[in-house]
Amino acid sequence: MDREFVDIMILVCIPAYNEEKIIGDVVKHSLQYADKVIVCDDGSTDGTAKIAKQSGATVISHKKNEGYGASIITLFDRARQENADTMVTIDGDGQHNPDQIPLLLDTLKQNNVDVVIGSRFLNKSSSTPGYRKQGIKIITSAANFGADFKVSDAQSGFRAYSKQAIESIHPTETGMSVSTEILLKISNKGLSLAEVPITVSYNGDTSTQSPVPHGVAVLMNTLKFISVKHPIPFYGFPGIALVIAGSVIGYQFLDAYLSKQVIFLGSLMAAIILFLVGTILCVTAVILFSMATLMRERQ
Repeated sequence: MDREFVDIMILVCIPAYNEEKIIGDVVKHSLQYADKVIVCDDGSTDGTAKIAKQSGATVISHKKNEGYGASIITLFDRARQENADTMVTIDGDGQHNPDQIPLLLDTLKQNNVDVVIGSRFLNKSSSTPGYRKQGIKIITSAANFGADFKVSDAQSGFRAYSKQAIESIHPTETGMSVSTEILLKISNKGLSLAEVPITVSYNGDTSTQSPVPHGVAVLMNTLKFISVKHPIPFYGFPGIALVIAGSVIGYQFLDAYLSKQVIFLGSLMAAIILFLVGTILCVTAVILFSMATLMRERQ
């Protein structure tokens, strides 16, 4: 019987791009702990889709490479279509160990939480490279500022979601920042969350993305979501500071003109720019705060 769109208990979802060397093993090991495995082939140019299907997975293919977040969006949509009780996301590059899926599932059930994240930093013997660890810590700190909880690994793609979480979370980011977007949406929806320690293997890591611009892009997108949720400290406080600075410089300009008949054009321009930018930031903070309040009241 075709199992597509039949109610299932545990669904393992794997985003993959050009992972023909390892995707078969990831699918086969994941099938031991799932009722069904779905691979989202994100426009791979190798045999990823074919091997995943031969290994027992249902494959959804993007016509072109759209990004990690686009795959996660597709997998969330499919999990809702499948009416899955539990969805586990695991990377298709072999970094995560499918044999640790039960660890996430047991934590989800025993602690009655909505989301469980496999953290590579709860284990003191983490093999995460130093540059990657520092970058993730910066992104995690930013995400923790915007959320109502604290996590140790905001970028982990190894996660388990309850049925309520699957129904409530609708990601929109197509890039790697989808991981932190989901965290902030977990916070906004009032869903519960737990972390468990996992091991990660970086052997054969073939990522072609430069870590610095990649990390900066993720951080900027994370800050974008935070600024919407916390507009007063993000826009309002800096805006007030700029208005005060502009007012002080403007007063000094006016005092020099009235007492000494001297015109400092630089001071005048600085005062005007600081005052205008500060005012714009303050207005932005008020508008976003009002919108956020209205949305919370409607929920």
